[in-house]
Amino acid sequence: MQRVADLMLKHFARSTRGSVLVEFAICLPVLLLLYTGGVCVSDMIACNRKVTIATRSLVDLVTRTTSPAIVYNSPQSTNAASYLSASAIVLSPYKLNNATEQVSLLRVCDATHAYVVWTQAQTQSADGSTITPTTSTHIAGTLPTNAAQSANSVIAIPSNMITSPMVPTSPDGSNVCGNLAPGNSTKTQVGTAGGWLYTGNINYNFTPVFSYMPIGTTVLTHTIYMVPRLY
Repeated sequence: MQRVADLMLKHFARSTRGSVLVEFAICLPVLLLLYTGGVCVSDMIACNRKVTIATRSLVDLVTRTTSPAIVYNSPQSTNAASYLSASAIVLSPYKLNNATEQVSLLRVCDATHAYVVWTQAQTQSADGSTITPTTSTHIAGTLPTNAAQSANSVIAIPSNMITSPMVPTSPDGSNVCGNLAPGNSTKTQVGTAGGWLYTGNINYNFTPVFSYMPIGTTVLTHTIYMVPRLY
């Protein structure tokens, strides 16, 4: 009996039948993880590219059609909802309700800062049919009213966007960004002089199609600055 058992064990040890099936069963989870991971990463890259294109479309539309002088004189009556919605459509086929679009008009006050003249942000339903205004990350000032401005209306901007003619000068030599009180003969008040910039930003909450992936929800964001075509 023992001899029969030994012979059977030796036979099983030498047999290679079914080894491929075992190896495949071991490799299958790894192969599936690599495949689904590749799908998720490529989808996220494609979505990120959509966010970049949509942001550029937003700022390009506004700079071509909206005069900064008109916005400056009447910021309360300026409405960019149509431009924000049009840029969101570029994100299709990704769900639009995961995106927040924002556009702002800036007035340069020194080489690395600008005053927020006007800003608007919105979200929308998944198909874009319903628009919901939302709070902008920028705080617009109250110019051109004759009142002191808040330091929160001055934001940092990339220095490579600014040329020397865009930076305003104050008669007393002070930095215009710090002149928050109404201007006089010796000071230039922030926001009343300097070059113009439009900036657009889109944030998109990307979630992988496979919920078990370790990537999780990722915020894809892009910001673009452009000089206006109209004045």
